[in-house]
Amino acid sequence: MSIVRFIRLIKNHLALLLLTPIIISSMTLLLLDDSSLNYVSSCKVYTGFASGYSIKNNARRDFYAIKTKFDNFFESAKSRSTQEEIILKTLAFYLAKESIPQQEMQIDNQSLFDDIFTDEVTSNIVVKDNHEKTFINLSKQYYASSDNIFYLIINSRESPLRHLFGLDKLSEIEINQEGTSDLVLMTYESIDPGITFETMRITLDVLLSKVKMIKFAESNSVVKYFQGEVIRAQKKLDEAEKELAILMTKNNITNYYEQTKWLASRNEDFEVAFQKEKLGLAAAEAAEKEAIAAMGISSGIKMKNNKILILRKSIRKLNERKVDKSILNGFLLSPSNVKVLNDSTITTNNLDYKTNEDSVNQALILKQQELNKHISELLEMKNSASGIQLEDIANKWLESIIKVEEYKARIIQFIQFEKEFEASYSRFSKLGSQLKQLERKIGVFERDYLDFVVSLNDAKLIEENIKMSSSLKVIDPPFYPLDPEKSKKILIVILTGLVGFIFCLGILIGLEYLDESIRTPKKLSKVSKLDLIGGFPIIENTLVMEDKILHNKLIKQIATFINYSYYEDHKRPEPFVVLLFSTREKEGKTKLSELIAKELRNSGERTLVINSSTVNQGESENTVKNKESEPDNIMCYRPTNIYDEDLSDIIKNQKTNINLDNYRYILFEVTSLIGNDLPIKIIKNAHLSLLIAKASRVWNKADSMAINTYKSISNHPLGCIINGTMVDELETIIGEIPKKRSPLRKKIKKMAKFEFRVNKF
Repeated sequence: MSIVRFIRLIKNHLALLLLTPIIISSMTLLLLDDSSLNYVSSCKVYTGFASGYSIKNNARRDFYAIKTKFDNFFESAKSRSTQEEIILKTLAFYLAKESIPQQEMQIDNQSLFDDIFTDEVTSNIVVKDNHEKTFINLSKQYYASSDNIFYLIINSRESPLRHLFGLDKLSEIEINQEGTSDLVLMTYESIDPGITFETMRITLDVLLSKVKMIKFAESNSVVKYFQGEVIRAQKKLDEAEKELAILMTKNNITNYYEQTKWLASRNEDFEVAFQKEKLGLAAAEAAEKEAIAAMGISSGIKMKNNKILILRKSIRKLNERKVDKSILNGFLLSPSNVKVLNDSTITTNNLDYKTNEDSVNQALILKQQELNKHISELLEMKNSASGIQLEDIANKWLESIIKVEEYKARIIQFIQFEKEFEASYSRFSKLGSQLKQLERKIGVFERDYLDFVVSLNDAKLIEENIKMSSSLKVIDPPFYPLDPEKSKKILIVILTGLVGFIFCLGILIGLEYLDESIRTPKKLSKVSKLDLIGGFPIIENTLVMEDKILHNKLIKQIATFINYSYYEDHKRPEPFVVLLFSTREKEGKTKLSELIAKELRNSGERTLVINSSTVNQGESENTVKNKESEPDNIMCYRPTNIYDEDLSDIIKNQKTNINLDNYRYILFEVTSLIGNDLPIKIIKNAHLSLLIAKASRVWNKADSMAINTYKSISNHPLGCIINGTMVDELETIIGEIPKKRSPLRKKIKKMAKFEFRVNKF
C-alpha cells in the first residue's frame, strides 16, 4: 500500500475513524470510577549485582549473569510464597496492636478491619504487642486449610479487604531496575496511606531476608559438599602413603631409585673387576708352570710333598677370607654405609672389618713364611741346567703359587657375589613394580585431593562473595505518603480513544488487504491478461463540473483508441465493428456503448449501436419493445440463430431500413459470456473487442475461462475497460484528476509521492 493510497483510505473513512474513538472515550469517561484516592510509597535498594561486591579483582562483567541475578530477585518478589508472607506479617502487625492509630490505618478501614477480625476469630492467634509470635500462629492457621477466614480474606476476590490485604492487590507492587545501575526501585500503591507504608516496609524486610536465605543456603550446601569430598580424598591419600611406607620399611628401602642406580653402577664395576681377576689368574698360572719347568723333574717330585700341599690349601682359605671382606667392601657397600641389600648380604661397620682383616693378613704371612721354609729345605742350592740358581726360581715359584691361590680365592668369591647380585636385582625388580603401582595410586589420590581443595577454596570465596552481595543496602527507605496521587482518568480516556482509533484503522487496513475485488485498472489488466484501454468511474446522482470534465476525458480516450485501431489497419474496413462484451451481466456495457457512440458522432463519425436483448437475459417483452422503438442509430435485436447470424442477417431479421454501408463504426453489444450463447460468426468477423468489467466485483476462475474461450474464437485485438471504479484510481489512466484542491492538499500529495523538486521551464 502506497502512502497516497493510505491517505485516501483515511480520507474516505474519516468519519468512522473520528467517531469510533470519540464513542469509546465517552464510554470510558462515563464508566470509569476515580472517586477513591490512591497513595504511593517507594524505596530504593542498592543490590551490587552489576558492579560491586566481588572478592576477585579480575572478575569480569557478565551481562547475562547480571540480568539473571536481577530476574531472580524480581521473580522471588513476585512469588506466591513471598506475597503471602508479606500479607501475613502485615496482618500480624495490625492484629498484635492494642489499638491502631489513625496514621497507620484510616478510620473507615479500621472499622471494617475490626468487624472482620473479631476477638472470637483472633483469640487463639493474636499475642498482644508481639507481632512475631502472632505471625507464627497466623501462618499455622493460614496453611492449615483452605477454608479458614484468613485464607479466604487473602485469596478470595470477593473479600471485603481485597483492596488492602489481597494477593491480587499485592501483586500490583512494581519492582524495576533503575536504568543499567545496581539500584532497584520498589513502588506500591493503595487507598490507605498507613497500610501502603507498612506494606512497603514489610515487603522490603521480607525480600532482603529471603534473598539472604536463598543465597546462603546455596553457598553452604556447596561448601559442605566440597569439605566432605576433601576429607574422603585425604583419607584415601593417607592410606595409600601408609601402604607405601610399610613396603619401604619392610624391605629396608630409603630411596629406591638412588639405590637401584647405585646398584647398577656397582654391577658394572664388579664385571670389570671379575674379568681382571680372571686375567690375573691366567697370568699367575702361566708363571707357576714356567717356574716348575725351570726347576726340572726332580724338583717337581719334591714339590708334591704333603706338607706343601697342606700349606697351600691353608693359604687359599686365608685368601678366600681376605677376598670375601675386600670384595664386599668394594662392590656392595655405598659410601654412606648402606645396611642391608638382601637377607644373605650383611655388612659390618668399618671397625670390625679392619680387625678381621689384620688377623687374616698376619695368619697369611705366617703360612707364607712356613711354606717358604719348607720349599727352602727341599731345594738344594744348585744351579739349574740353564745356569740359573734354583733359589731364584723357587722364590718366583713361591710368588706364583701365592698369586694363583689368591686369584682362585677371589674368583670363587666373585662367583658367589655374582649370584648375590642377581638375587638383589630380582628382589628390586619386584619391589619396583609394587612401588610404581603405589606411586600411581598416590598420584591419582593426590590429584583428586588437590582438585577438591581448589574447589573448596573457590566455593568458600564464592560463599564470602555471596554473603557480601546478599547484604543489600537500602538507599531510600519507604516513606509515608501524605498526599494522594493525581487522577489518571484523563490519561486513560485519551489512551482508550487512541486505542480505538488505531483499532479502527487497523481493521480498515486489514479489510483493504483482504479485499479481493478488481478495484484498480492495474489489477483488471493483470487478471484478464488484456491491454487496458480506459476506465469509467461510478456515476453519482449529482454531477458537478469536474465530474463532467472527467467523464468526457475518459470517453474521449476510449473513442480515440477505437479511431486509432481503425486507422492503424491499412485496409480500413467499413463498417468497423467493435464488440463490447463482459463475462457477467450488469457490467455497464449498454451505458458505455451509448456514451462512446455519442462521442464518435460528435467528432463526425457515423456510428451505429446494436444492443442484443433476449428474454433469457432477464428482460421482459415490454423492455424489448421499448428498445426496438429507439432511433435508427441505436438498434435492439433479439437473435434467432445466434451461432450463424452475421450483421447483415440481423438487419434482415429485424426488418429495418438500416444500411450498414452508411456507418463507419458499429458498436455491437455481446451478451455476457458466462451462461449464454455467443455470436461466433460475428466475433470472428469483428475488428476489435473491448471487455467491460465492473470494479466492485471479484474476478475468479470462471471469468478467466470465459476470456480464454473468447480469445480462441476471435482473431482480432482485445482490450479491457474498467467500469465503476473509484475516481482516484483513474489517475493511472488519464493522470491528474481534474478537481479543485487547496494548496495544502497539493503540498501533502506531492510529499506523499516524494515529489520535492519543482522544475520550472
